[in-house]
Parts: sequence; structure tokens; C-alpha cells
Amino acid sequence: MTKHLIFQIYAPFTSWGEPAVGEVRHSNVIPSRSALLGLVAAALGIRRDDSQLDNFNCHYHFAIRPFISQCSWFSDFHTLQVPKANKKQYLATRFDELRRDPQELETLLSRREYYNDVYYQIVMTETENAPYLVMDIKQALLTPTFPLYIGRKNSPLALPLSPVIFEGSLSEAFIFADQHYQQYPSISLLLDEKASEYYWENAGQDATLVVKKIQLRYDQPINRKRWQFESRLQYSGYLTGSE
Repeated sequence: MTKHLIFQIYAPFTSWGEPAVGEVRHSNVIPSRSALLGLVAAALGIRRDDSQLDNFNCHYHFAIRPFISQCSWFSDFHTLQVPKANKKQYLATRFDELRRDPQELETLLSRREYYNDVYYQIVMTETENAPYLVMDIKQALLTPTFPLYIGRKNSPLALPLSPVIFEGSLSEAFIFADQHYQQYPSISLLLDEKASEYYWENAGQDATLVVKKIQLRYDQPINRKRWQFESRLQYSGYLTGSE
């Protein structure tokens, strides 16, 4: 039987970045694949410049159930001073950037989107030859190496990830997750029976998951050093009998 890692995500603010063009930094209400991979990699202690990151990003599948009935959307306005591009000079910290000659600093303007009060249940499945087993990842989520945040550094977790291992089909994993987290009073308040839409990556992964919509998302990292991504298909729908 397939072994899954189930965990929850809840934070005051969440920002799941979309392709950024111009001054507006959009957010999707559904977590991006790259953000979930980054969250897990940070927990495992994999640094951004680690050569193993590209291989790590090729493995694992994610399925998501969002609880969005209570959520709201907002954006905030940012101004940011940054030094002019200089490939010959390495600046390790923000302090190093700002102590340069004021004439060499430029100002960037941006508007960034967030969602708040969204609760997610995540089902993570390892693929063949995955560099880390889900049991190892579970332990890392319990004791992460690096601080974890939800899309942006100003979005810390408001609840523990509470990872748990489950063996069975994907639909059974979602049913188990709903029952498992119901036992915690602080979490049961966030759950909504109307949250009947599910998101997953593989078509035909589970016969009891009925596809209603297919979306194209550019959130599969292929080269971390060059900051390159490629597209993937995101399937969404419902469990048979849930509607």
C-alpha cells in the first residue's frame, strides 16, 4: 500500500507566489508545488545553494485540501532599497547592502498579495528513488533545521504541522486527515464540511477522485541556481459521494 505523509498548514498570512510581472506579486489561494518543496527542504536542512536540491525537487507528489470559507484577501504596499547590480561584489547581509553609498541604492516598489485564515491539509507522497523517505520527512517537520514560514518571511506558522504517516489510497488519506485533526479543539473550529474541493498532481491517481477542473501552473522548479521553473498540470475535483 502507498505510504503518505499528512500534515497541516495554518498561518495568519499565506502567500503562494505566482509568476511575477511588474510591481504586483500575486498569490494563489492554493499552495504552489515549489513552496511546499521549499518548506520541506528547509525542515530537512537543505540549503538553497545545495546541489542536491534540483534532484530533491523532482520527487514527491502533493495533494491539498483547502478550507477557505473563513478566508479573506488583501495586499500591502512595499518600498525596498536595493543596491545597483554588481556581479563582482558579494553582499552577504541586508546591512551590507544598506551601508553602501546612498547614490548606489535604488528603490523598488511592489504590491504583495496575501490570504489569511486559510487552513490546509497536505498529503505528501514519495516517488521511486526519492532521496528522503516520508518517515524521515515527518521527523524533520517535527524538529525543523531552519525556521519555517508560509510563502514569505512575515508569515510564520500559527499551528504545529502535526505530521502523521498513513498507508492507503489518496482518498483514504484525506478521509483519515479529516478525522485525525478533528480531535484537536483548536483545529476543529477551522474545519468546514463544505470544503469538498481537493487538488492533486497525477491524473488517475485515485479512481474515487473526480476531476472537475485542470489548471496549468508554473511552479515546478527545475534549476534553483538559475531560478527556472516549468509548467505542470494541477487537477481539482471532489471525492465520490462528497457532493
